[in-house]
Amino acid sequence: MRNLSYLMLLMIISCKGNIEKTGSDYFTNLQFSVDTVIIDPGDEIIFLKHQLLNSDMGTDGRYFYNFNGDDHTLEKINLDELRLEEKFPFEKEGPNGTGPGIGVMGIVDENHVSITGMYQSSLFSMEGEKLRTVYYENFSLAEWHNGGDLLAGDRVLLDPDSNRIYGLIQGYEDKSMVLGILYLDEFEISRIELKSFERLSDYSFEYTISGKATVFMSQSPKVGIKKFGKKVILSNEITSALMGYDTEMDSLFMKSYTSQLTANQKEKKYKKVHETPEEYGLEYAKYKQEINFMPPFWDRDGQMFLRFSYIENESRTDVYLTAYDEGLNQIGETLVPQLTKKPAKHFAKNGKIWIYENLEDEMGFVRLEMKNNNFR
Repeated sequence: MRNLSYLMLLMIISCKGNIEKTGSDYFTNLQFSVDTVIIDPGDEIIFLKHQLLNSDMGTDGRYFYNFNGDDHTLEKINLDELRLEEKFPFEKEGPNGTGPGIGVMGIVDENHVSITGMYQSSLFSMEGEKLRTVYYENFSLAEWHNGGDLLAGDRVLLDPDSNRIYGLIQGYEDKSMVLGILYLDEFEISRIELKSFERLSDYSFEYTISGKATVFMSQSPKVGIKKFGKKVILSNEITSALMGYDTEMDSLFMKSYTSQLTANQKEKKYKKVHETPEEYGLEYAKYKQEINFMPPFWDRDGQMFLRFSYIENESRTDVYLTAYDEGLNQIGETLVPQLTKKPAKHFAKNGKIWIYENLEDEMGFVRLEMKNNNFR
């Protein structure tokens, strides 16, 4: 078992003095403009179900990949030419099979893709050859349906360079969440507490309806885990604070921020257990009326991180954008009046933020361009 005391000490040292305040604002004198583009599918039909859940930006910034759950192919979309360029077939069963259900797809690099499920993570070539599978049962993480801890597919990073898996592990009973590091050579696991995730269980909503069949519904705050270079960045929607794990130094750090435009975190208390879906829906709507933070994303052209947040009211949604330098120091924040709903799948490319939009059953993107003297 790894030495967690050392990691926790490093986290405490790293957290001191890291409350960021906005000084000179990156967005001063900046102007936004918006346009819309549609991806040419050619003779194919691009898979648009589930709000592009199984899609990811390529590491070279040119291609966007989308897994088609209908025909079990990986769609390669050329963003420079705005067209579907190629489709790679994957097998469902056999030595190269993805297994039951597709899980969650992520781009590892331009030659490899990961597919993670509830019981395993697999590494594939772009052509669909299975190169490796890691089974969670070897790390005591496959009994979530019997009250064990959960390592969900959308909270997992398979990192072949370090031969590790990084994931957010959720406790079955208390809904607490920790960073798990699975060391694939040694079949060992480390669990690291996350200060900015401590309040997540206060915002879990659920209801149960008993009848001919028991219906259980639950909703926990959205979380994010993404690797940028040698750092794994961790986020959740209830706070502006970010946490990161330096994979070279094996150390955890935390960044806290002070906003001039919104609250820094959710503050209100909510009823967690409900008896009807209507009561559940009303309480969850109140929850969304406080500030909600989305995961940060990297702008390779501007060499900075960007992050959306939003407040969702009955009549309107206010969307905000925050910018951070490479060290995750806040350099600016602004309201984005051109956006009037929660941003769907998005990424940065060529000085613009591309936001997915279904345009009459075609893959479209609303592109938010930022222009000022500092933007590169």
